[in-house]
Amino acid sequence: MAIFCIALGVVYSQLFKTKISELLPFLTIGMMAWGFISSCISDMPNLFVDNASFMKDMKINPLTILMRVLTKNTIIFAHNLIILVGVYLYFGIWPGWVGLLFIPGFILVLLNLAAIGIPLSILGARFRDIYQITQSVLQVLFFITPIFWFPRLLPADNWIIAANPLGYFIDLVRSPLLGHLPEVVSWAGSLILFLVSSIFAIVIYRKNSARIVFWV
Repeated sequence: MAIFCIALGVVYSQLFKTKISELLPFLTIGMMAWGFISSCISDMPNLFVDNASFMKDMKINPLTILMRVLTKNTIIFAHNLIILVGVYLYFGIWPGWVGLLFIPGFILVLLNLAAIGIPLSILGARFRDIYQITQSVLQVLFFITPIFWFPRLLPADNWIIAANPLGYFIDLVRSPLLGHLPEVVSWAGSLILFLVSSIFAIVIYRKNSARIVFWV
């Protein structure tokens, strides 16, 4: 992760005519957040298929398996925070008290991923090509999400930013760690998405949770 961020930061700071002291912290935190989000989403479609042996050999709540995956990726994200410490020290960055907003922002992102993961994992158990579709969508989202390019390069009302919930998630994580307040639309969009996803997840889970073991 560190090597990738440094290499990409050096190249894109030249392409965007931007100081590396501005781009590299922005890019590093964006890549860390994207790595966490994309790993969680990537694991969901094959979640129950990969753990079929556990589900067939013992009585286990499917949500326990989902929580285990989220916990694993959270631990990996926490390890990557070491890279951020190095960036802070090298560029003399200190987010201040605003940095504490990272905690509720990260929790909201985690809740969204859990709500999205429930129907995605159930559909992935029933329809095996959901995994390939998810991977293709994530590849496209990587380039249209402001991870290594600044949102200010596009108009404020551009649909690429407004219609991309992953951009909201990354803003909730990245902005506090850079010492900035996340956009209000990021909070509002993430909360609305969580409510909608939760309702959808509850409906899908209640109707199909008992069938998962037969599908895998």
